[in-house]
Amino acid sequence: MIELGRRDPRLALAGKPLTDQAARVEGLLAGGWAPDALASILSAPLPEKVTRSVGAILGARLLGVPPVPPVPPVPPVPPVSTGLRTAGVGVAVVPGQRRHHECPGRGGMCGRHVGGAGKLCAGCRGSR
Repeated sequence: MIELGRRDPRLALAGKPLTDQAARVEGLLAGGWAPDALASILSAPLPEKVTRSVGAILGARLLGVPPVPPVPPVPPVPPVSTGLRTAGVGVAVVPGQRRHHECPGRGGMCGRHVGGAGKLCAGCRGSR
């Protein structure tokens, strides 16, 4: 807050208004706000006709700041090719490797490796 007043003397505060607004700024900084972001919000031009104290104007600006900064949206990540292709239900084909067959038990959710297409693993055979 003191630096803000040094940059623009019209925004300088002292006494109780300074301690009150500085406490709010400290809370916002602890919430993750960058000092430059808060300085930008607070140093916006004053109204042409100032009818309230500068401390009240800065206080109102600080009250409009959410406790934590907004999180920028994360752009979607394009799918990564794994080199796998499917050769039918429950069969994964890896180029240069032999085929592995997966157990179709538990409604197709088991996925354990088995000796052949359509075969159940020991766990799924025992639960029938």
